[in-house]
Amino acid sequence: MKKLRVVISTVAMATLLTGMLPFGQMSMVQAKQSSPKPIARIALVPLDDRPVNTYFPLMTSRAGGVETIMPDEDMLGHFTTPGDGEEIGDWLLDEADEVDGSVISVSMLAYGGLVASRTADQTYEDALSNIKAIKRLKAKEPKKPIYVFDTIQRLAVTATDPETLKYYDQIREWAILYDEVHNLGMTEKEERLEELEELIPEAVLQDYLDARERNHKINSLLIDWVKDGTIDYLVLAQDDAAPHGLHRAEREALVEKAQDLHVEDRTAIFPGADEVGTVLVSRLSLEQLGIHPKVAVEYSGMDGSDWTAPFEDTTFDESVDKHIVAAGGKPVRDADDADLVLMVNTPSEPGESKPDRREALDDFVAAINEHLEDGKRVAVTDVTITNKADPDLIERLQDEVKLPALLSYTGWGTAGNNMGSALGQGLQRMAFLQKGNQFGIPLTVDAAEAHVNLLLSSFANDHNYRNEVMADARALVKKLGGNEWGLGDDFEEVNDFVVEELSPAVDDWYENYFANHSIDIGKRGSHTFTGKIASLDDVEIMLPWERLFEVFIGPEMTIERE
Repeated sequence: MKKLRVVISTVAMATLLTGMLPFGQMSMVQAKQSSPKPIARIALVPLDDRPVNTYFPLMTSRAGGVETIMPDEDMLGHFTTPGDGEEIGDWLLDEADEVDGSVISVSMLAYGGLVASRTADQTYEDALSNIKAIKRLKAKEPKKPIYVFDTIQRLAVTATDPETLKYYDQIREWAILYDEVHNLGMTEKEERLEELEELIPEAVLQDYLDARERNHKINSLLIDWVKDGTIDYLVLAQDDAAPHGLHRAEREALVEKAQDLHVEDRTAIFPGADEVGTVLVSRLSLEQLGIHPKVAVEYSGMDGSDWTAPFEDTTFDESVDKHIVAAGGKPVRDADDADLVLMVNTPSEPGESKPDRREALDDFVAAINEHLEDGKRVAVTDVTITNKADPDLIERLQDEVKLPALLSYTGWGTAGNNMGSALGQGLQRMAFLQKGNQFGIPLTVDAAEAHVNLLLSSFANDHNYRNEVMADARALVKKLGGNEWGLGDDFEEVNDFVVEELSPAVDDWYENYFANHSIDIGKRGSHTFTGKIASLDDVEIMLPWERLFEVFIGPEMTIERE
């Protein structure tokens, strides 16, 4: 057995401490892309520098034979340090003639990233000045598509320490209660609303409200830019929310405006945030390939029409359909009519017993295998537990499914995060395989390597880190007297602990479920080309931000064409 080699460079550590993008995730992916000529090139301005917003869309596009480029690391900011919107706008214009289209996060371009978008530090005037780069980009390359996304601000503020963690809960509750009392007439809740208004410092609440007002004005303006042709497709993603809250009126106003301007077919509004970069990169990739796969959805538990996921405000089936369309696919109801089947692990039906749940999961995994045996492409997303995999599903997948045959697996975030990421990866990989082997062996093999690397990363991250290692790391932080939302001087010790604990898990995934497996890598006519997963050469593991909430796992496997 070839022992896993964990790479943690002193350069990566230094960039982390100086606020630049840690662990070199972009350079690692783009170095691999530079060898085979890609089908197309996409410029991506990500939501921020976390792996879900950088590594994930870069790897999914690479799995589809497409190269995605991003601004230099020092432009994107890091954690609570905002990115430089003015520089990023210049970068978009500099790269315009070298790419086939652009996917742009307005949260990054206008404010410096998702965290920065939740404060009122950036004025409306400065935000507007930054996003005018989109206008200049369209003027320079009018025939190249520009896909834009922004968020409808979530109910809570960002937690970085015990004090802001307290405000996280209080402001979230206040925003829900304000809507219920003042807009929905639930006067019986007025006393608690007034209590919260006494507890939350006026300056904290005012900053929150000022940010909401500024962001809503920008979002409304973006719909105007869809109307005038500046933006070809717009996603306004509802960040962590609830059925009631301040966001509700904002969302309804934006929906109404899109309808009034007759741009609802080019303006999508749905729950999510961190997955949208991947979703829109998928849409642009599929446009370049000229393929719009049909997608059917099947559930393990509750049907999407009967379930509203935690932190979301619409039924899940509606969110799924909107994500499919935004990612470049076409929803269909029957798996027999589909090119890709999205298998969704949802919570149990109300009142369902544990034996019934076990039987439902058994049937779910059996259905995955049946679709694979029938030659269907299958993506799996796990939305049963927020921010982590369902261990019962993972155990069954390990025991019964040839994992590298799946086109995606996700379980790291909210329901919308997971489902949208799985669709983005699955659709781009499916489209590449459907196109066949016309792109040459180097690109075909490189795309397959990107696919399996991201798949292994997802299993180890979503299950091992989030179900096992994170809890142990949290205990270590508590022992050190530290803060899991801002590790500070404890970062190096905690990061080393995470690397030590996760490395054997990554090794196990490779040896037991990936090594020596053959997978489809392309086809010509009726002949399918396959490749064998030959080795795991390196893996990089690191906490990308100075907190425990996410980890980066970057394996480097080699595939040999058979």
